[in-house]
Amino acid sequence: MTILDLPPMPADADPVILPGLLSGLGLAPRTVDPDFQASIDSGLTETFEDFCQRISKAAA
Repeated sequence: MTILDLPPMPADADPVILPGLLSGLGLAPRTVDPDFQASIDSGLTETFEDFCQRISKAAA
């Protein structure tokens, strides 16, 4: 299947925006789930940056 096999979109259709696309491109601020932020603040979960630092130290 190629893109040419897809049916045409109606002219009045809303654009398709993938989740996280706008924030990934820096066009919209990133939002953090308050529950996730609370688990980071209480030390139950680590951020991606903390994870990368931890495994980098273990590899060295």
